[in-house]
Amino acid sequence: MLYAAKCYWPGVTQADLEQVTERAGRAGLASGSNSVTYLGSLLFADDDLVLCLFQGPSRAAVIQASEWLGIPCERLMHLAWLGPALPVHEETPPRSPPSGR
Repeated sequence: MLYAAKCYWPGVTQADLEQVTERAGRAGLASGSNSVTYLGSLLFADDDLVLCLFQGPSRAAVIQASEWLGIPCERLMHLAWLGPALPVHEETPPRSPPSGR
């Protein structure tokens, strides 16, 4: 099942989310080798908002993983993906340039 963790995160930066991604990689949460997989995040820096995307067997498992990753999740929502298949990257995608915020 797919989940989005809605996170109000004052002062969040792209670097903060890169650290979350690194922790997820070290824990196997980014590779699918655990029951919960961290799929990435959508950063709305001007609004101090992050949506973290997960795939997992239950709400409880995803909440536990998000807490372990240090994500300040205020709400966990079950979601349905409507669009092309979620991209699977064999290598790290290029980073976006800094937003100048």
